[in-house]
Amino acid sequence: MRYFIQFLLLLALINPVNAESIEANSFSNAQQERRYRVLIDEIRCPVCQGQSIGGSNAGLAKDLREKVRELILTDKSNDDIRDFMVARYGNFVVFKPPVNKNTYLLWSLPFVFLAFGLFLLIRNFGNRKVVKKIDTSKAKALLK
Repeated sequence: MRYFIQFLLLLALINPVNAESIEANSFSNAQQERRYRVLIDEIRCPVCQGQSIGGSNAGLAKDLREKVRELILTDKSNDDIRDFMVARYGNFVVFKPPVNKNTYLLWSLPFVFLAFGLFLLIRNFGNRKVVKKIDTSKAKALLK
C-alpha cells in the first residue's frame, strides 16, 4: 500500500510538467474572438482526424489556429476562412462537408440504409404465418 501511495504522489508531481499552456490570442473586439472560437471548433485537425483544431495539441493544429487568427484579423469572412482550409486540406477538414457531386453518397447513404431496413422489417412481418395450436388430446391420440 505504501508503494501505491508513493506512486500516486510521484504521478501527481510529474503530470503538471507535461501540461501545455494554451496560447493567448489578442483580438481587437469580442466579436472576433467569438468567430475564432466558432471556427476552431468547426475545423477538423488533419493529424488527429477526430478532433477539432481547438481541441488538438498537434503542431499542425497550432499552426492552423494561428492561421485562422491571422485571417480573422485581416477581416476575412468565415466562409473565406473555411474555403481557404478546404482548398488546402480538402473537404475532410470541415466537420460538415458540402453537398456536391463528390459527397452525394455520403449524404444519401443513411437514408438508403433506413429504407432498406424498413423494407426488411415490413417484409419480415408480412410473411409471418399463423401457427395453430394443436389440441393436446388429439396429439396424444395420434402418437399412440
